[in-house]
Amino acid sequence: MVFEEELINYINSQYNQTDSLLKNIKNLNYRQEYWKVKKHLDDFLSGKNVDDRFIVMHGLRGVGKTTILFQLYSYLLNEKNIDKKNILYLNMDEIVKKYKNDLLEVVEKFLSQIHNTQLLTLNKKIFIFVDESHFDKDWGVSGKIIFDKTQEIFLIYTGSSSINLEINGDVARRTYNESIFPNNFNDYVLLKKNIQIDNKFSNVIRDIIYFGEEKYITQGIELEKKAHYNLFSLENLPKDEFIHFLKAYGFPNTLNRNEEEAYKKTQNIITQIIQNDFHSIKTISFETEAYITQIISYLGLTKSGAISNHKIASYLSISSREVNEILKILEKTQLIFSVKPYGGGGKIAKKAWKYYFLSPSLISAINFDMGRYSMDNKKCLGHLAENYVAASLFKVKQTRYKFMGIFYPPEKKGCDFLLRTKLDDLVPIEVGIGKKTKSQLKRAINKYDCDYGVLISNRYSKIQRHDDIIHIPLLSFGFL
Repeated sequence: MVFEEELINYINSQYNQTDSLLKNIKNLNYRQEYWKVKKHLDDFLSGKNVDDRFIVMHGLRGVGKTTILFQLYSYLLNEKNIDKKNILYLNMDEIVKKYKNDLLEVVEKFLSQIHNTQLLTLNKKIFIFVDESHFDKDWGVSGKIIFDKTQEIFLIYTGSSSINLEINGDVARRTYNESIFPNNFNDYVLLKKNIQIDNKFSNVIRDIIYFGEEKYITQGIELEKKAHYNLFSLENLPKDEFIHFLKAYGFPNTLNRNEEEAYKKTQNIITQIIQNDFHSIKTISFETEAYITQIISYLGLTKSGAISNHKIASYLSISSREVNEILKILEKTQLIFSVKPYGGGGKIAKKAWKYYFLSPSLISAINFDMGRYSMDNKKCLGHLAENYVAASLFKVKQTRYKFMGIFYPPEKKGCDFLLRTKLDDLVPIEVGIGKKTKSQLKRAINKYDCDYGVLISNRYSKIQRHDDIIHIPLLSFGFL
């Protein structure tokens, strides 16, 4: 009974706390994902669509999910004039730790005590915003029951990337999923510099790479001109501003910090993932937590290349099996992701995999934290650029072309990536800072009988095609 009273007090206190939290997002610009979810809110309010009322925003810690959540809360409160008592914000980390309750119990208590009703008899629109939902092991079941019992509740969940992997068929049929990723250059210039670039540019860059068709290249050239015109208002040269972004500003909470502070903020994100998100996926010992930190540091300090589990295990003096388990969970959090060698199952099993971070800023932060920061030379910038391209392609696969394959060629002196696109076509991709030859791309085009290859570098300032190679400036690719 004491817990029940405390829970009611907690629900009531959320209204006052939310007021202060809303002040933190005042005057912030809106990312593209905000508009996507807002559309579903508007449809629900107008009665046009009651199916997409269970939204799951998932992504790596620190990518701005909570900010989007409060921007939507503010929109309902201040622009749609929704009664404050009809909007409930919950942090499931607090709910689970303090009150040992799951979401369904809290919502039922909220309806009975605040609105004197229950799910089946609810006759007005209610909005439930659930932050850190992955701390509730039954989040999917709770959401499904609420969804099925009433059409009057709009649910928005945020959670770690791992919750997307936990969605079963019953829950998946009821949810609309929105993946939130670290900043691309478009987010950076919008959120930090208040410069709006047409989102069509991002789509066209994606289609140039995936399809290689002349119509997309032509569109890309025109949109690139408009983007460059908008970037004239930057204090620095656009190329220099991009490098500045590449090194330090992959996460929204770093944008108003200097570089050193940004690295510390980003390192704190890594620490929080290890100490909190890892435990929500699997119970781990203090010793294992130390190994996780060491593996993350090892990957961050190692230049791009295939890394065998055996090599990491030997370095840490632990078993390959334990390394493999840790890497799997790190991929579930999406702190890192793997790129496998191209070829049959045997080749994938025998060859080492490449591991990349979801943002190059994570690499810079790790190097800074370890006292090895020197990201201004061409080799280091090339490392960051390759990771940025890999992370951007991974985002395309997760959000647009889910059956696209991202591989690396296993032969020596191969290009950086091979994309498997429509009808098993292959697109070789090479990334570089400074002078970059086409020899690796040419070899890959010939070896794999490709129609074209893509060179992403800062050698060219404009999108162009020379024979069977499409050149995309690194700055332009940054908007993908």
